[in-house]
Amino acid sequence: MYPTLQSMGITSIQDIEKFTLRYESGHDVLKIYYRREKGSLLPKSKKFKFGRSTKTVLADGGQQTYRQVQEPSLIVLRAMEELEQIVGRQHEVKVTKEDLVNELEHLEKVMTSKISEIRDKINAM
Repeated sequence: MYPTLQSMGITSIQDIEKFTLRYESGHDVLKIYYRREKGSLLPKSKKFKFGRSTKTVLADGGQQTYRQVQEPSLIVLRAMEELEQIVGRQHEVKVTKEDLVNELEHLEKVMTSKISEIRDKINAM
């Protein structure tokens, strides 16, 4: 019934609670969250990264100028359609200040972790 999600290895379709899609470092990142019982050993979420295709298109202006345009993967678009059928359009809620603060805090944690990892590699040399 959901061929794209199944091809991505998603088997607990009935447990999908919500999903998010964001653009990060040239990739679309789809994160799917599941309803889980307390104490469950199953993951509460799964993250998928999709590359974007780049096309060169003729720009307006009549001067034969071209520009590059990035488009999301067809797989992520199909997965989004299937997820919207499952959970509705919950992910399209307006972005609030709190959402942006949470996203910024998450980014800071990721960057701090990555910087530490690189420093450890440098020190190991």
